Amino acid sequence: MERPTPAPGASGTPVLPELPLQELECFAVLVHQLHFGRTAERLGVSQGRVSQLIKRLESRVGAPVFQRTSRRVELTELGRALAEQVVPAFERLREGYDAARAAAATARPLRLGFQCAVYEPVARVLARLPEGTVQLVELPWADPFSHLARGEVDLAIVLAPCREPGLDVLMEFSRQPVYLAVSAERRLGGADGADGVGAEELAGVPLIEPRGPAPEYWRWAQAPRRTPGGRELAYPAGAATIQEGLSMVAGTRQGLLLCERSTAYVRRPDIRFLPVPGLEPTALEVVQHERRPHRLAAGFVELLAGLLD
Repeated sequence: MERPTPAPGASGTPVLPELPLQELECFAVLVHQLHFGRTAERLGVSQGRVSQLIKRLESRVGAPVFQRTSRRVELTELGRALAEQVVPAFERLREGYDAARAAAATARPLRLGFQCAVYEPVARVLARLPEGTVQLVELPWADPFSHLARGEVDLAIVLAPCREPGLDVLMEFSRQPVYLAVSAERRLGGADGADGVGAEELAGVPLIEPRGPAPEYWRWAQAPRRTPGGRELAYPAGAATIQEGLSMVAGTRQGLLLCERSTAYVRRPDIRFLPVPGLEPTALEVVQHERRPHRLAAGFVELLAGLLD
């Protein structure tokens, strides 16, 4: 029996079958991680999306490529054979893509991602650079790393910590005390709020946490789960941006934790900002992708470090 040949294209040549690139990329990452949750964080998608992509790949291949149990994920024999071909191929594709992007970066401005606001030291660095050298990109509060991982920015100034594989922390700066944003109608911390709020008092305040693709360790750093004394903190609501969170604060009895410097950029008459002296200070980090350093990144960091000395 003769095998059917692919239908010819417009030019009369056979049409190449479509490669399931999304599914294969997900497979390549899962081979390294052997954990659906960590794979989802690495790709910046939900765990359900990872499961969907792997099931779709197995359907297209015609057999399972992973063996799943309640405790672990393992490659099947077919999966190991596929991994031997796909993983090195994807690494070469990524290297080639990164090299092309690095070459293109020499002709474009430094794309600088930031969260919440361009703080004063950073603004001073920008003022010293030639006009058009830097392009600013605002990053969501609840998604500090995805733009950098995807190559949509070259440097990111984000809230610490960053422990993402493939991302390098170039410097840390701007350690700031933590404040609590509450509705102006809410009586906490005395009449004018000057006394602040004790860290243990937070256990009685429903709080708003960042909700988005940010990894769990980072979310917990911005929204601690317990007070220093061990009392559990409750986060019944979440927000993707600081502005969204503050709008929720203004109309409810909920609170939002943020750094002191941010309070100067988001002031509004319907919200009070109260110091919380018992909490660990926040910090900012300058982060870049280890495979895609921009030609202006080192100079930017050197200028910033010089202004902070």
